[in-house]
Amino acid sequence: MRVQRAGLYLLAGAVAFFFVAFLFAFLYLRALNNNGLWGGGKRGHHVHPALTAGIVILVCVLASVALAQLGKRAAQWRLPACGGALALGLVAVGVQCWQYTALGFGPGDGGYASVYLGWTGFFTIFAFVALLWLEAILASAIRSGVGDMKLETDVAGFALIWTMLGLVEIAAFILLFVVQ
Repeated sequence: MRVQRAGLYLLAGAVAFFFVAFLFAFLYLRALNNNGLWGGGKRGHHVHPALTAGIVILVCVLASVALAQLGKRAAQWRLPACGGALALGLVAVGVQCWQYTALGFGPGDGGYASVYLGWTGFFTIFAFVALLWLEAILASAIRSGVGDMKLETDVAGFALIWTMLGLVEIAAFILLFVVQ
């Protein structure tokens, strides 16, 4: 159990440091702003993703994190809370995928566009993989009646990683939608 917890802390740190690369790219490219290409530049238009979609994704991820934390702490709410966390997380992934179809810009449209697409793209992949993990936890608990201690440990591990991804989403929202 201690080894698993240590491994999960290392994984959470690795996730955080992975997204620090996008934070650095955002700050560096915005400060550099070669030839005014940060926000759209030569093509004559500035890139602006839909704020509404960003808010929906942020709210869904944060509510999902809250439900995962509830599932970690309260044994009687563990399965319903994790089911809700899974549903809200999938809504966030779905909204992000839908938003890509209506963006109107690509990675070649300046520094902001490339950082936005890289950060949100990898966040969506990380979130979907984490949600697959949660689905596997829930499916094994429902099918085999996994003991409460094992389920508590699995949900606590998921909640740690999912909380880290929630913090990454907060940073992404602030930088990509508020500061821009």
